[in-house]
Amino acid sequence: MRWLIGLFLFISLALFGGYIILKGYPYRLYSNWTQGKNWNKYYYIPKYRESYLKPVAIQEITPYVEDYKQLWKPFPLRNALVPLPVRHPLFQTIPLVEYTGKNSAPQMGMIILAPNGRELSRLYTLPTSMYQDHSQGQELFKLPFVRNRILKLAVDSVWKDIFSHEIVVKSKSMDEMIYDLYILYLRSKILPKETIRYGLMKNGSQALIELESKDRDYSVEVIFTQQNGSIYAYALKTERNSVESKKLRSKFLEEITFNPIDQAMGKILYTEFKQLNFARQVDQEGMLYLFSAWSQEVENVELLREMIFYLERGRSNTRQLRALYTYSLKQYGKTFTTRKIFSESDDPNLVLQRKIEIENIEKKQQAEISKQAPPQPVELTPDEKMNLYLKKAREEGPAAKNDMTIH
Repeated sequence: MRWLIGLFLFISLALFGGYIILKGYPYRLYSNWTQGKNWNKYYYIPKYRESYLKPVAIQEITPYVEDYKQLWKPFPLRNALVPLPVRHPLFQTIPLVEYTGKNSAPQMGMIILAPNGRELSRLYTLPTSMYQDHSQGQELFKLPFVRNRILKLAVDSVWKDIFSHEIVVKSKSMDEMIYDLYILYLRSKILPKETIRYGLMKNGSQALIELESKDRDYSVEVIFTQQNGSIYAYALKTERNSVESKKLRSKFLEEITFNPIDQAMGKILYTEFKQLNFARQVDQEGMLYLFSAWSQEVENVELLREMIFYLERGRSNTRQLRALYTYSLKQYGKTFTTRKIFSESDDPNLVLQRKIEIENIEKKQQAEISKQAPPQPVELTPDEKMNLYLKKAREEGPAAKNDMTIH
């Protein structure tokens, strides 16, 4: 009898111990994986970082106080609506347009300079992307028990939690562990390797990622907005120790919105440009209208050509023109220059190309002039002249009686 009782106790303890082990096994896996340890075929993050566990709270945006509100106007740059200074005494604007390939749209943006020429802010618009489905990115997520829970998650909620949810390694329910591992994996796919901090701002409507900057005087941030599965973004470079630069950052963070690229808007802007007087057309104001219009239809080379034409007839537009010359040469093999304006700081290759184009223009103009000029009389030899006089004399006949010849 005693041995039966002993056997029963042994089996009971073994079952209880097995239950404890099985119950704790998922948590041990979760604990190891969230700390970057003991990967297996079911879950693996190649470049795990501890920063994936906890976002950093983003400071509230300081309101931008402007003394010249009437000198700002929102301009569309690709898919972003960006407030830009127009004839502002404290800022200059330089277009950003970078070649990305013959068959792709350029990367576009704007540089804001102080009156002394120092860069205060640099803004790039980024292409619209779609929210990616990563629900099958790990073997763990393909298990029916796990996948059913992931598919129930709302995209908007998950997007916000990528930038706000803190993963705390402690005992929790199975659903909570699955969600933590899913968010951890999404962060590994979405956050660039240069990420310093990330978090939400503007009451959760925008996400911000700060990246490592090659220039210690400037910070670099990427701002995201997710709307109905579409992800809009722009990159912002800010001078760390400049009060004015920080004010510009606040203005951009507060006021930039997003819209789809719209050629009709480009045509409206072009019409508004044509309504400006000539002095404003050849100034940076005119450039903003044309650059913004062109950003809605980058394949329209005539808009680019016209923008260069007007800037070349203004004053102090060398830096604005340099960016357009460089892009035009890479994309079209020519700069579309029409004036002999050169600077010592210009790229020698650009100068050479522009001189070639101007020389070709002058040759073409000279050829047109030559076509329109009346034909020049042919110079006759002395014998040809004598024959011509004799012919005229025969045609006129003998002299009349009253003609007088003086010797």
